[in-house]
Amino acid sequence: MSASSKTSTHGVATVAPTAPTAPTPPKSQPTLLSEITQICAEAQASAFPGIAAKVSVAATERAGADYQNNSALQLYGIAKSTGADQTLALKSPRDVAERLAEAMALADKNGIIEKTEVAGAGFVNIKLGVEGLASRVLDIARHGALPPPALPRRVLVDFSSPNVAKEMHVGHLRSTILGDTLCRVLGFVGHEVERVNHVGDWGTQFGMLIRHLKNVFPDFGTKAPPIGDLQQFYRDSKQAFDEDEAFKAQAHAEVVKLQSGDSGSRVAWQQICQVSRDAFEQVYSRLGVELTEVGESFYNEYIPPVVAHLEQIGIATLSDGAKVIHCGTKHEQPLIITKSDGGFGYDSTDMAAIWYRVLEKRCDWIVYVTDAGQGPHFELCFAAARKAGWATDEHRLDHCPFGLVQGSDGKKFKTRSGDVVRLVDLLDEAVAQMRAEMGRRMAEEAEAGKPVMSDEELDHAARVLGYGAVKYFDLKRNRMSDYQFSYEAMLDRRGNTAVYLLYAGARIAAITRKSGVDVEALAADPSAVLKLDHPNELALGRHLLRFQDVIELAMRDLAPNYICDFVYELAEKFSAFYRECQVVGSPEQSSRLLICRATQMAMKRCFDLLGIGYLDRI
Repeated sequence: MSASSKTSTHGVATVAPTAPTAPTPPKSQPTLLSEITQICAEAQASAFPGIAAKVSVAATERAGADYQNNSALQLYGIAKSTGADQTLALKSPRDVAERLAEAMALADKNGIIEKTEVAGAGFVNIKLGVEGLASRVLDIARHGALPPPALPRRVLVDFSSPNVAKEMHVGHLRSTILGDTLCRVLGFVGHEVERVNHVGDWGTQFGMLIRHLKNVFPDFGTKAPPIGDLQQFYRDSKQAFDEDEAFKAQAHAEVVKLQSGDSGSRVAWQQICQVSRDAFEQVYSRLGVELTEVGESFYNEYIPPVVAHLEQIGIATLSDGAKVIHCGTKHEQPLIITKSDGGFGYDSTDMAAIWYRVLEKRCDWIVYVTDAGQGPHFELCFAAARKAGWATDEHRLDHCPFGLVQGSDGKKFKTRSGDVVRLVDLLDEAVAQMRAEMGRRMAEEAEAGKPVMSDEELDHAARVLGYGAVKYFDLKRNRMSDYQFSYEAMLDRRGNTAVYLLYAGARIAAITRKSGVDVEALAADPSAVLKLDHPNELALGRHLLRFQDVIELAMRDLAPNYICDFVYELAEKFSAFYRECQVVGSPEQSSRLLICRATQMAMKRCFDLLGIGYLDRI
């Protein structure tokens, strides 16, 4: 029931008071960097007409500035090379910077710049007005952290991609987490995003798996096979394939039957796929990841016509019996779309997938999230797609590579027995360790007579902290970097971890509770005032307003670590603000509660984009 609707008490009609409402929230918020860049561009065009130079603006915290215009050096170089320096009486880059600073003051129609100052050889330091900053921070308190504006595109993100009949292991961790976060960021800014799981569900290995299934579970057609351990099932079938010639021959025959559409083989194949699908879902449900499965098998029917098309347009040629595409001098190896025996491989499937995604799905941006080793393969596929004319300059095709997850020895992360670590076990262990640590702390607090969480609350908090810790430990670093997996490091309450950040978020919620103020209603009040008078208030406010800049960079570079850097620094700046600025009971309580809310809203948004939950209490 809304605040203004009629209610009834003992038969007497009353009207509930109408709560103040904030202005209608905008859909997006322009980045400060883009606004400052526009001012600098207009200033440059008016002060130096006819001199074409790139406008160079960057965020900075040096010399007490918020941004810095770095265009003067290039402008002076161009002016000197054309003789314009004599016409304009320019003796040095500093002269250029001084003219830029004057022109920027005139170009700033909305008055967001408080002052400009020429520094060094020719840089213009830009300081923004405090009142304008405070107004924008209040907008965050009211409407949350909004995305930067973007032209909507149809984006398909291909990520996770485990193989059927194999357990998801730690090697799938990075693709799944990175892909999910990228989808969240792209969707946040307004793109239409399709999440695709390109599962390995086809190929010659399925002859081996189907034959083994028929041997071990002969009633598979009427009863779902009770495969409890996928890894062991795969090992057993591989052992039979390697050691038993009769089994190997039967497995090869099963491949032919499967590819020709034999009903029994298809049923067996579907049973194996379903068992794997159920196992994959155990991981995805823990991570909160949603995917649409479109396996390799989906593209089988597309491969022959795609190959025929490539031959028809003249870019597929014969080479030692194979049909290949030469993609230019940059690529030494050709793309093999049909093998010499007439079969199809990964190149064939991925070319068919690009054709389907670009021409049938009408996607204009495709992102493949796989390990760095597949980089050359995707470069070839992208080059071939462009050579075929499927992908134009309007299409963006990205390979989003990443490094390895390593053990403490710097090698691939494995169990002591040498097996790959099952991803579901890795996630459960993180939750178990977090639950044990919280249980010990709760026991100490109970002995001290302090209120503690219920078992249900503890279990929920342990899951949020445990899963969040695993995700953040991966996302916080450059995706190209290898890293050593460590529960001790990722579950640490100190430093740059999800656990530290979630505790920081819970602290903000505790401050609000302690105040007894309905901060949401306070933010909605049109007469609310937020001030950034204290240096720590100002530092926190300035950082909050970098949010849109960070999202643009993360989207441009497909780099979630920018968001991690932002939210960690946000927590650090909030801690400094809270140490130096009393909130509850201070004369500035209302304003500072709004600052707390703006911080909390930005932090929640970052957590959501990173696929991490939020806890009001820990």
